[in-house]
Order: sequence, then C-alpha cells, then structure tokens
Amino acid sequence: MAQRGNLYRRSSGIYVLRITVPVRYRALIGQREIHASTRTTHLANARAIAARLLEKWYASLEEFRQVDKEKIRGNAPLLAGAGKISLALFCESFGIALETVVQHLLAHNVPVYCFAEGLTAFQIADFTEAEREDNGGFVLNNLEQKGLESVMHGYVRLFQTSYAFKQLLEQGYTEEVAFRTNGDNRLSIWLMDFPGIRLDGSSLFINKVQAENLRNIWDNAFAKSEPELPPAPVVISAPLPPPVVITNPYCNPLSASKRVSEVLEEFLAYKHSGDIKLASEEKIRSRISHFIDIVGDITLAELDRNVVKNYVSRMQRMPSNLYLMRRRYAAESLDQLIEKALDAGEPLMTKDAIERHMASLGSMLEWARKENYLIANPVENVLAKRKKIVRSQDNRHQFSDDELELIFSAYWFKTGAGVPNKFGRYIDFRPYRYWLPLLALYTGGRMNELCQLYLSDIRVSENGVAYLDFNLDAPDKVMDSEADKSLKTLNALRQMPIHPELIRLGFLKYVEALKSDGQERLFPELKFNKTKGYRGYASKWFNELYCGNQLGLERNGKIVFHSFRHNYVNSLDRLELSERMIAQLVGHVRGNTTAMTTYRKDRAVEDQFHAISGLTYNLPEIAPFNAEAGLKAMKDGVRKHK
Repeated sequence: MAQRGNLYRRSSGIYVLRITVPVRYRALIGQREIHASTRTTHLANARAIAARLLEKWYASLEEFRQVDKEKIRGNAPLLAGAGKISLALFCESFGIALETVVQHLLAHNVPVYCFAEGLTAFQIADFTEAEREDNGGFVLNNLEQKGLESVMHGYVRLFQTSYAFKQLLEQGYTEEVAFRTNGDNRLSIWLMDFPGIRLDGSSLFINKVQAENLRNIWDNAFAKSEPELPPAPVVISAPLPPPVVITNPYCNPLSASKRVSEVLEEFLAYKHSGDIKLASEEKIRSRISHFIDIVGDITLAELDRNVVKNYVSRMQRMPSNLYLMRRRYAAESLDQLIEKALDAGEPLMTKDAIERHMASLGSMLEWARKENYLIANPVENVLAKRKKIVRSQDNRHQFSDDELELIFSAYWFKTGAGVPNKFGRYIDFRPYRYWLPLLALYTGGRMNELCQLYLSDIRVSENGVAYLDFNLDAPDKVMDSEADKSLKTLNALRQMPIHPELIRLGFLKYVEALKSDGQERLFPELKFNKTKGYRGYASKWFNELYCGNQLGLERNGKIVFHSFRHNYVNSLDRLELSERMIAQLVGHVRGNTTAMTTYRKDRAVEDQFHAISGLTYNLPEIAPFNAEAGLKAMKDGVRKHK
C-alpha cells in the first residue's frame, strides 16, 4: 500500500515516520505499525529521510514476499528436542532476515545466550550494588576487588539483550561484558574486563523451544493466508522415524554428517582464494592429517571438546615424528607403534609442537564456525596460555667470533675458489657457498631473499652506489601467476647498498661475469622448489651438512643461517644508528606511528651506504672470489640438476 501523509511531529519537535504493516505480513513482522524517527525537526530534511526509510521498507517487503513457507515447515525438525540454535543458523534455515527475527525476540523478551566455555570473568553476587554508567553499563574498574575471578562454563545469558541487538543490527556484531549466572541467585552476574567478547549472529543463541514458538507464529500466518482444501484421503503407512536430534553443542545439525577431511579440503580451497604458500598448505594438511590419524576421520557431529582434549592428551604421550616412527618400527596399530617408539627412547612431542598442531586445527575449525558448519569452536581455550620465558632475541643465536672464524675457514674462503677433480670438474664447490654467508653477514638478507636474486636486482644508483634491490619483480618471461619470488612481508621490499668488503672480494666482478655468460640469476645452480623456493638445498647444505656434519656445531635449532642476520643487526646497533634506519636495513616495520610508517619515506641508498660502511667483523683472511672458477663451478652445478 502507498504510504502518504505518514509523517507526524512529536512534542519534542522531531518528525517521525509511521509505516502501516500490510495485514498479510503482520504475523511475520510481529507489529501492526512501525514508527521510525527521522531525528530532525526540519520538515524538508524529515521528508528526505523518510523517503530513504520508505525505500528500505519496500525492499524489506520484497524480502517478506520471498519468504519460503516450505522452509518454515520443512526445517521444523531442526528445532526438535532441547538445546539451543544460533541466530545465524535459525535465519539461514528458515529464510528469515535477522532484523525480523530480532524484532520478534525483543517483542517477546526472549533470552539470548553465548557459549562461554573456558572464558575468565568475575562473579558479582548482587549487580544492583555495582557501579553503573549513565547509559546503564557497568563500571569495570577494579573488578578483582568487586567479585570472584573464575571460569565460565557452557552457555551464559546476555545481561542487556536490547543493547546487544541494537549493536548487532548496526555494526554486525556486539561486544559484551555482562552476563547472568546460571544459579538460583537472579542478582548474580558475570563481568568481563574490556573489550569483553565479540559476538555475531553465529555466536548468539536462543533456546530451541522459543525458536519453535517463533517458527509456529509464521507457520500459522501462512496457514491463514492459504485457501482451505478438501481433506486428503487417509493413507495408512509405517510410522516415520523420529527426527535425529544432534546433542553436540558445537555442531550445526545441518552439517552433522560432514567429515573432518571434507572440512580440510574446503578450508584449503578457501585459503587458495588468498595468497597461501605451498609450504603453509602442506603444514596445515600435515597437521590435520595427524589429527585424523589419531582420532579418525570423524564427522562434525562427533567432534566436541572431549575429542579435542583426548587428542591433546595423546599427543603429550607420543613420539614427535609419527612418519619417521612408521619407517623405523613395524607395528600393526598406532598404539603399538607409539609403544614401540617410546620403549626405544624416542623423544616425545614438545609443547611447542603440540601448540602448532592445535593452532592449525583451531584455525580450520574457526573457519568452519564462520561458515556455520559449527556453532562454536571446540579447540578454543583447550590449551592454557604458556608464559614466554625466552626472549624473542634469544630464539635464534648469533654466531660468536670463534664460530665465525670456523665458518669462514673453509678452503673456498681461503683460496676464493674450489678444488676441481682430475677432470677439471667441481664436485663439492658452488659459488653460493662462498657468497651466501658473506652476503648475509654484510646485508642481513634472509636466505630466500638472497637465493632468489636476479642479476637485474643488482643495480647502481644515479650517484654510483651499487645496491641489492629486494623486490617482487620478475623477468618478462615469468607470468605473474607463476612468479617465483617471495618476500616475507611488504616491509622486506627494500634497497640494500653493497658493503665495500663485498666489492673488494669481487662480488660485482662476478655479477658482470654472469651477465657476460648470458645468465639471469645470481645463483643459477640453485634449483627452484615450489615449497621452499630457491633456498631449499642451500639451507640444508649450510645448516645440516656444513655447520652440523662438517664443522660439528650444535644442532639445537638456534645456530642456523638466520644467525648471520642477528650478527648483522647487533653490529648495526653498535654503530648507534637510528631505530628507523636499522628497521629499513633489515626489512622491518619503519616505526610505530602512522607518521613514521606512512608519511616518512625510506632513506636513499647513498645514506644507507655511509651508515653501513663502518660495519666490520673479526673474520679470518678471506681471498677475493675467482670469477672464472666460479663460472665453471656454477655450470657444473647446473649440469648436475639436469
């Protein structure tokens, strides 16, 4: 119906739009009239605002016309039995807009819940004695003095439903700090410190009984609008089986039959819509496959918090590498394999490894929750947070002077070349073994940043300063979809001046020799790997074969190629450079403020060159690189890979 003459003025002077709800939609909407404030006392402005509100109203009417009565009736078994259902699942299953559902819930004062298992809050015995804000909210200062800190369990009821719904409709979520306790004391509440817990349609719940009452209202409304038909003939048939009621509070019943392996494939397909790297995909797949190995390829109906806790418990009592254990020990079952491995003294999974497995599982199940496959994430808060007792700078070890002397005492550093065999071939020497440690020490470059350099990335500024350009460019031959460069972060895009010591050792001469030979890459002898880029074998050579096996340095995960980067950063710090300059030189975020990160540009390579020229190390004498021998060794390496 047309809505004319529907503006009226309140005593306050503000104009209000009155909308009459068509009779056939009143049961669905739950109101005969809707009164919407224009929030203005100016008539012309009020008319313009009213026109926009009416436009939105007519769009809503079109949604009501499209409500599927078959959904209203056909999905009724979803509400059978006890339990709760999320607003998102309810709206999706019955084809009703969230705004409409909220109107009914408010009109009937329906309680709303969230799943708060494992969350910490303060229990207040009498909320009437708590200090309140002008808007009705609670003053959250000194909560530890006002209540008893403890852990919430299961579903808890929101304290201010109307506020939560207002926030939900305006911004798509609400942040809640106050909840009613589940005991007999109606004055007792839970209070959380800011920012509380963020809730959306998928994490807000109502009781199925009240959801069924709401569905019944709409069903009756449809029944009244349908013509009466003659009664159908009675057909005697076998009784229908009762509807299956899923009691798992974490599972959306509509997705109950979906298996973990199916969720994994969908999750990875979703990740591929972004920029997931193959190495990350393989880690996720490996960790979820580990979960399936231990608990089975269960359905979401079977996946609950107890399953996850059992998985953690089993990881705490199993060897660290199941794949390796299967190769070492013959066993008829997983339990037998674990028993044999532990009897043989194999190391257990570390807490860090368990956390990594749980992080991947939790990430996948959180995605499943957002897809409405799950109502809540059963992994959340299963593991207690651990205090970090190792400083971030101690996670990796910088090389000591003795270790640097040992590393740079190899014969190729002493002679600038390898030793060919009797046929003139280089078997165990490659140019990257000479240059990668030196480049890392004098530029702070990460392994893959250095391994993937093109010759075109070695440039000279207008003022004659040679530099490395760490970038995401690729030669014209490489399509963007197949680009074979990878930098850790956008901050790693930077220009790094080449240290005078590298020039003295013949780095630029070798670059020119490679160009004259028709090469495109700085290290053509390194083969590309889809998972690890160009660093794959170079990393294994340095960390395991050279430092570990040949030099006998301790293999504890701290003495690695990345340690050169720590030497570089600490040496820069001794030069008393600014934090921003150091951040630029190592490829980190350039400061903590918008002004520093957005408006202030990186320093020119000339400025950087003067800054790093004073960088020195206590190294043994290193001979300049023999470019001619290097070309031969490079070609021997390329030939070996073919």
